[in-house]
Amino acid sequence: MSTVSGHPGTARAAHGPVTVPFWQLMTAGVATALFGVAVLAWPGETLRLLGLLAGVWLIVLGAMRVAGVFRSGPGSTMQHIIDGAFGVLLLIVGFACLRSTGAGVAMLAVLIGLAWLLSGFAELLLGLMSHGRPRVWLSVLGGVSLVLGIVFLAWPGISLGALVLLTGITAIALGVFDIAVAVQARRAVN
Repeated sequence: MSTVSGHPGTARAAHGPVTVPFWQLMTAGVATALFGVAVLAWPGETLRLLGLLAGVWLIVLGAMRVAGVFRSGPGSTMQHIIDGAFGVLLLIVGFACLRSTGAGVAMLAVLIGLAWLLSGFAELLLGLMSHGRPRVWLSVLGGVSLVLGIVFLAWPGISLGALVLLTGITAIALGVFDIAVAVQARRAVN
């Protein structure tokens, strides 16, 4: 936990003083809070932007896969063909996401859902191999991750809407906290 010392914008951490100018803390706080307000004010636009970013991300991944086919290195011809085909598939899905932001949003929900599912399976497997408390905690975390993955895959719109809502609320809370720390640091000097 940081406390504010008598110098302008200086916070004292456990390892020593950390100096952050007042204006920097205040600007970061205001920008973060405004970002949160914008996310909450325009949740549909936020989701569309995420859909577009998912499309760009998939295009970059696909291009890297396709480019990797032409590299000289270890790997069988079949592996190169599979990598190239997967890269082309990523490119097609990426361009589809850019063409239709709804497709990008759906793809984002599927990717998040799959990530939660894979994480859940991994945690459950680790839980089965563990003993005592870690077994219980890993099993519970794995179960929760599986449920979240299923929810994202079954109801992508609601899940992403909740994600946008939590992002907006969290950004506002963090921004207000930064502003409060900046004001506290300024008052400590005066």
